[in-house]
Amino acid sequence: MLVRMSGHSGAGKSRLLEALPSVGVECQRAVLYTSRLARDGEVHGKDYYFLSRSAIAALPGWDFHIGPVREMLQAVDLHQLETDLRSSGVVMIEIFADLWPGLIKRMEERMKCPVPSASVFMTAVDPARIRAEPETGRAKLIEEEVERLLTWRGKDQPDKIKSRAKSAVKETLQAVGPEGPSLYTRVLHSSPEGPDGQDEWTKPGGPTGRAKGVLDEFVAFFRTATGS
Repeated sequence: MLVRMSGHSGAGKSRLLEALPSVGVECQRAVLYTSRLARDGEVHGKDYYFLSRSAIAALPGWDFHIGPVREMLQAVDLHQLETDLRSSGVVMIEIFADLWPGLIKRMEERMKCPVPSASVFMTAVDPARIRAEPETGRAKLIEEEVERLLTWRGKDQPDKIKSRAKSAVKETLQAVGPEGPSLYTRVLHSSPEGPDGQDEWTKPGGPTGRAKGVLDEFVAFFRTATGS
C-alpha cells in the first residue's frame, strides 16, 4: 500500500512524519528528488535527493516519474519504490497532488497489479473557515494565511513565499471542496510548521495542542488503513 501525504507549504507534513516514530509508527518512506536547495538541517538522501533542475530532467524516464512542483522539479525513483513496496508492504510518500495520479498509474503498470492507496491532505488553514467564506473570498483567505505562516516559518526567500502561497490556493480548494472526497481519504486541519522550538510540533516533551491532535488523528487513520 502507498500512503500519500499532500498539503500546502508549511502545513506541518514534515513535522508530522518526523514525529511518527515517537508514537510507535515505523514505516518505509519514499525519498524524492528535488531541484530546490536543501534547507538548514535537511540531509541529502534522507529528506530528499537534492539535484539541479537539469540533472533531474535528465533522469531516465522509464525509471523515474518526473514533474513540476510549484517552482521546482521533482522525481520519484520508480524502481526503488517498487522494491520498497514489495519488501515492506507499506510505503509512505509525501508528494504534490498533481504528480499523484500519474505515479499510481505508472506503478500499477510496472507491478502489473493494483496498488492500494490511502491519501491525506494537510492544511494549516481551517477547512471550516474556508467553507464559511464566500466563494469569491476563499482564494484570498488561503493565500494570505499561507503567506503569513511561511513568513513566520522563516525558511524561504520572500519571492518563494509568494509563489508557494499562490500555489496553496488551488491544492487547498480542491481538498476542501466538493471534489475533495474523491481525491483524499482524509483532510486534516493541522498545526503549522514554524521555527524550531516555537511551533506546537517541536515543544519540549513532544507535540502539543493541535499538533498533538492531528498526530493522534493521523496515527489512528494510518493504523486503520494499513491494518497495522
